[in-house]
Amino acid sequence: MVPDTDPLQSRGPGGGNNIRQHGRPLLEIAIVSGFGILASAGFQVVASRGLGPEGFGLLAAFLAVINIAAIGSAALRNSVAVQIAATAGTYQPSGRRRFDASLIEAAVLGTVFTAVLLVASPGLAGALQSNELALLLAAGTVLPYFLFARSLGLLQGRGRTRSVVWWSTGAQVAQLVLAIVALSLGFGAVGILAMFLGTIVFASFSSSYQTRRLALSPATIPFSVNSITVVLLTIAFAWLTNVDVILVRSGTTEVMAGSYAAAAVLVKTTLILPATLSLYLLPRFVTNRNNSRVTRLGVNLSLGITLAGGLLIAGLLWVAGAVIVALLFGEGYEVTIGLLPLLALAWVPWAMVQAILVRITSIGSKAGLGVLLLAIAVQWVGVTLLLPNIYAMIIFNGSVGVAVLLLLFAIHLVLARKSDLISPH
Repeated sequence: MVPDTDPLQSRGPGGGNNIRQHGRPLLEIAIVSGFGILASAGFQVVASRGLGPEGFGLLAAFLAVINIAAIGSAALRNSVAVQIAATAGTYQPSGRRRFDASLIEAAVLGTVFTAVLLVASPGLAGALQSNELALLLAAGTVLPYFLFARSLGLLQGRGRTRSVVWWSTGAQVAQLVLAIVALSLGFGAVGILAMFLGTIVFASFSSSYQTRRLALSPATIPFSVNSITVVLLTIAFAWLTNVDVILVRSGTTEVMAGSYAAAAVLVKTTLILPATLSLYLLPRFVTNRNNSRVTRLGVNLSLGITLAGGLLIAGLLWVAGAVIVALLFGEGYEVTIGLLPLLALAWVPWAMVQAILVRITSIGSKAGLGVLLLAIAVQWVGVTLLLPNIYAMIIFNGSVGVAVLLLLFAIHLVLARKSDLISPH
């Protein structure tokens, strides 16, 4: 495998030059990620057209449940990446893969999340107006998600960003292909969930084989304070950016829920850009945590790119939303067209929150975690009170995103100031 380069790895004043000199790996990452974005969008389009607004609203609610529960796997990936990047150069494992702290964390967290979903299945089935089989399939994906994420975290922490992107894109392409097969066989939402389960099980075993010789240092203990903070940061953000679909499903009509879910599919593409950047930036922020020049450069670039991309997507949906909806989703999604402009703007600050959260996650900021936990409470109360007024709910949710962005940026500035005092440039 060709090793990934580290444009932000330099600790000297030449860091910016390194960024300009190593554009080819970043271009490859961008291209491969682009295919992943297209595959992910294609999956949503295929599902929406094949199931219709009511069926797609139900599937979107199930997928949101999976995202919220199994997003802990992404949290684990971040935690593993942070820990292995912090020990890069001081521990080089040899031989076959060890039963290390990250594997213990993956097994424990995956089991706990699965158990929670199984216990909640009867209540969730009633709230989502579905059967328990679908929720059992959703619960079955959780443990494999954690094992898959553990492997990606090991690769990411070692700077092998391209491998992470290829794995992620491969899984998305497989999901699209299998979704087409499931719908062509008439299996509906349950068939698509079964496809999800099969895809993630295969990816879990395959990626685990690739990383069999990678492991955390034996000195790393499972569930340290820092690793728990990183896990909770990722879970909290995932909740904030996924719970809206579930709340709309339970607080409005089925048609409105499906229409909102379709609009959210288009609008939440703004989150893909900062998520992709985080794959590259997170280990660099860890190894440069006391270098304010490098962290400022990374944060400013990430925020600027995310803002530009978010506004571009918002403008495109504002101007051509009707054409895009008609082309992608077909008939029955007229309500979606009216939701797009406001929803697109409301999600720009959330995308920027994700961009700056990479820096907050790299140092396991407890203050940042406090901000997100407070936002969860505020969002839940506000959205619940405002529904079924969907437009008021969208404005409120966007306002919460702005507040979170400002608070996290303030934390970033404080961290940068402390780094200047410790290591002045």
